[in-house]
Amino acid sequence: MAVSWTLEKELCGLAEANSVGAALWRLGLTEHAESAVRLEERHGWRRGGAETYVYRFKVISAETTRDVLLKAVTAFSTSRTLNEIADEWVHRRQLLAQGGISTPTLYFAGRALLVEQDVGEKLASWLRRSPSNSIQLTDQVFRLAAVMDRHGFAPMCVFNGLRTDGEAVYVVDFGQDLGPPGVRRRRGKGLLPEAKRWLASVGQQRIDPCRAEAVYAFHLGGEAKDEQGPS
Repeated sequence: MAVSWTLEKELCGLAEANSVGAALWRLGLTEHAESAVRLEERHGWRRGGAETYVYRFKVISAETTRDVLLKAVTAFSTSRTLNEIADEWVHRRQLLAQGGISTPTLYFAGRALLVEQDVGEKLASWLRRSPSNSIQLTDQVFRLAAVMDRHGFAPMCVFNGLRTDGEAVYVVDFGQDLGPPGVRRRRGKGLLPEAKRWLASVGQQRIDPCRAEAVYAFHLGGEAKDEQGPS
């Protein structure tokens, strides 16, 4: 008889724990192993794109509520295993994070599965509401363009997948939309023109070309990753 899948069993297996509380603590999803906690499904397994299936849930305790995404890698490759593909995605996110780019908190990676922070909303939707911090967010998009150019990424449509919690811009897709580093030589303005077009058309933002150039140039060299850009 087939054993039915449950989120609780999956988390215990990933964390090698005997209880859900211990599993959540080992994964960094609760503050204490003994915390009273409950799991709340937001939606069951569904296609998350061409390369993943995703399962969204909440971890609710007395201390906090976390939105979490369980992501199964299903990308096709004739030369690499699913585990190797997942490892490559982790490497890509580490490169971007080292450049100061926000990425979801990664709680677990292995067995072609990722457990990570589920970031709230698409950046484009947020920007179209004309928030007061739109300049702060658009600056982060220009920074992302610079960091991707620095590492030689040649993304297909990475800007469309950007998300935000209202404070930071997050890259959440590290698969084929981002692609591997080192495939594009730095030349000209790189990805800056694409970032400006996307912000103006999809995000409906008015772009200051001088500011965009300054933020992009400030972060292109790599030495300013932990500093603020032009104010």
